[in-house]
Amino acid sequence: MIDASAHRYASIIAGGSGTRLWPYSRKARPKQLLPVAGGMSLLEHAWHRVEGLVPTERRVVCAADGFRTVIRDALPGLRDDNFLGEPVGRDTLNAVGLIAFVLAERDPLANFCVLTADHLI
Repeated sequence: MIDASAHRYASIIAGGSGTRLWPYSRKARPKQLLPVAGGMSLLEHAWHRVEGLVPTERRVVCAADGFRTVIRDALPGLRDDNFLGEPVGRDTLNAVGLIAFVLAERDPLANFCVLTADHLI
């Protein structure tokens, strides 16, 4: 029997510019990177939401490639190869498709959940 937990991944979609939160959120400071409750960003909240369920080496973040450095700084546990940079934002479905493709290439038995970094639970 296969241990499904050994193939469990978490993906976080951290796209969008948060235009509805203007002027607090701007293209250079998207909503997912702004500090909210507890001083952590929405992205950090999503990252920590899977603590104890998915090890850091099996967490991926999909976001605009231009935010690679700031996201890596915000999430010290994020490996560089687990940042999936989108050259152009194409909404949720395309981000999930990219994540599925990359994870299937890495681990044909991968199963993953999709979290978004644009809300607070």
